[in-house]
Amino acid sequence: MSGKPPSDRARLARAFRVAPTKVITALSITTSFAAIGIAGATIAFLPAAGLLVGLGGFELADRRAIAKGLREAERWGFPVRGYREWLLAAEPTFDLELRGIVGIDVIAQAIATVDPSIRIRAVDERTFRIVTRRIALPGTKEGASPIYLGDRRLLEELVERILAPLHADVGIVEVRMGDHAALAALGLPAGRAPEELHLGESQGAFRDAGMTAPPALQALVHQGTTALALDDRVHSLARREERLLNAVGKTPAGVGTVAAVAAGGMVSGAQFGPFGVAIGAVAGMIGGAAIAIGTNRRNLGAVRALAAGVPEFPIEGYDAWLLNGRPLFEVTLKTPMDRTELGARFLSIRAFSGEANAPVPWVEGIQWITDTVVRIETRPTLNQPSSNRIAAFYGGSHVLFQQCLHDVLRPVHAQCGIAVVRMGGNLERRV
Repeated sequence: MSGKPPSDRARLARAFRVAPTKVITALSITTSFAAIGIAGATIAFLPAAGLLVGLGGFELADRRAIAKGLREAERWGFPVRGYREWLLAAEPTFDLELRGIVGIDVIAQAIATVDPSIRIRAVDERTFRIVTRRIALPGTKEGASPIYLGDRRLLEELVERILAPLHADVGIVEVRMGDHAALAALGLPAGRAPEELHLGESQGAFRDAGMTAPPALQALVHQGTTALALDDRVHSLARREERLLNAVGKTPAGVGTVAAVAAGGMVSGAQFGPFGVAIGAVAGMIGGAAIAIGTNRRNLGAVRALAAGVPEFPIEGYDAWLLNGRPLFEVTLKTPMDRTELGARFLSIRAFSGEANAPVPWVEGIQWITDTVVRIETRPTLNQPSSNRIAAFYGGSHVLFQQCLHDVLRPVHAQCGIAVVRMGGNLERRV
């Protein structure tokens, strides 16, 4: 996908779901002033004034909405710097400085239960550097560049499950946010080399034997999770059924189908004169609507049938998985299986990506939650809807999941049994 990169303001507007101001909207005010301006030369300045009001006023409203969104970091209860830079960073990173000395192993294990792809390292005995992945949102127009941002949803989960317990029981001095390169340029404390502290160095949950680990953080480490995180917003998406049809490669039947059948009815009725043309048009419209509704229902029925499962094992949430920009699914096995063998099977499925359309692994992440539960993160597909009523969106690949069923899941079920496949994910694609 190519095109002019979006501005920082446009990216921040998408981050906080601010509807971007369109020039045509602002110019409509100019048109109104111009209509008044033609009344006489004495008010000839009104068109130019309208342009300033239209563009400047709407841009000011956008900036205020963005500024309000950026202030959400003030509600976390501890000092935060650089939230805006973190949202726009190529590698969103933050340094977590604590008041007490905490073993990196506990923090790393807790963070892994939220997202195992997060990278963490110790800067000194009280400061940890945490690097997260970005999300990618499709451009608002076909051919437009995607919009890359720090993952606010992930950050909110980290604040709630990791940072809040740490601040309550240990204390957070400050969270310094920004791009990884910029924070790395700040350097380390004098006399300390980057290799001195690493994930395996800690000799326990806390180096100070007199301290106890934050209870909420300890519970998170030991509890883990087998419940697949599903973004609830996917259920309330506008035109959800139309999105589902696009996601499985079906063009939704609609006005075009009705018009074609109505035209056929008019042609057939023409032999009976003008009255026959009218009757044929009405009958065609009714028949076309019935055909369109029936076609869409049959196509959606095929999706929902798969969402209920295949004959061998149940599948949950397939329709939601198709619409999530970060598609995930969990496979619960009846008996344990060699992890290397199962991983190799998943990694054998190839997708095609990039301008060269080169083959790449479809599976981007494999996380074993227990000996019999494995979570799979797959590469999303960019769907370009046939109608301009829906913007382009990322989702799970219907075609590649069919291949996964045939090449991986059914053979694995025959070998050790599959209890259930749970599917879901997050709306925003993580890159």
